[in-house]
Amino acid sequence: METQYLRTLMMVLKTGSFSRAAEKLCLSQSTVSQRIKLLEDHYGCQLVDRSGSVLRATPPGEKVLEKTNLILTAEQEIENEMKNIGRKIQLSVGFTPTFGIVYLPKVLKLFMKEKSEEVSLELIAQQSEQSIKGLADKHFDLIVIEHCDELISEEAAYFRLPPDDLVLVSSPSLKIPSEGATLKNLFKYRLITHREGCSSRCLLKKNLCHLGFSMDNFKGVDIYDDLPLTIQSILQGQGVAFVSRDLVDDHLRRGEIREHVIPGFSYTRSRTLATDHKWLENYYFKNFIESVHSVFSLPSPFKPSGHNADR
Repeated sequence: METQYLRTLMMVLKTGSFSRAAEKLCLSQSTVSQRIKLLEDHYGCQLVDRSGSVLRATPPGEKVLEKTNLILTAEQEIENEMKNIGRKIQLSVGFTPTFGIVYLPKVLKLFMKEKSEEVSLELIAQQSEQSIKGLADKHFDLIVIEHCDELISEEAAYFRLPPDDLVLVSSPSLKIPSEGATLKNLFKYRLITHREGCSSRCLLKKNLCHLGFSMDNFKGVDIYDDLPLTIQSILQGQGVAFVSRDLVDDHLRRGEIREHVIPGFSYTRSRTLATDHKWLENYYFKNFIESVHSVFSLPSPFKPSGHNADR
């Protein structure tokens, strides 16, 4: 039995009408009726209850409908797999620079270990605001960002990751005390920061505003669009910075830079992975999300299943 006849039965029972099913399938009503009659003759029983104003499945019709769903689902899976043979999956990822420097290489090592022949990646480093807009505008399939404000969108699925801790740092050559330092001590020097849209800059501004100050209180403000350059400038004593602890942890342990704790400051920002709901059943997207979770020593956010969806 051709699947188009089963599709016709499904549409008739879904709409409850021969005429509405015909309209949905772009067929004549007589064609729809004829297909249902042929199905009933083929199976030797009535599949559609025509006694009421709305067409309904008879008990045998319910059984055929149940199997029809399985058949059509399998048919669609076959079509998808045939289309994807020899074609790489495209995955566009937006991410903030801190995640890109510290964690993305580890994620890619896990993700690409067995899938380098199957996936084509586009990796774009941007500030959190740009990444969020890129996801909304469909420029990115998935983003991983640090951020200050809550992310709210019904179109996106969110996965909370461990938060990111920030530190105020300077070079020992500036002789700012490690303990007991005040904003007055720090304001004597230049602030090295990212451009607008960076969540570390946003959090620093909120902290300063909460205590009645602003970035204008620093001796000067230098905007660097490169985190490695920022770290090198701090090491050379060119100013102070508010950066992720992950970026400078080794330097802190070796005593190459100093951390300054200001009472009343908040030092934590959120970190989130976000993607469109439609990708949550895709094998490759799920695997990328699982790779991110693994790098953060988190369990898979997906329930185990007996098969790989959309592979």
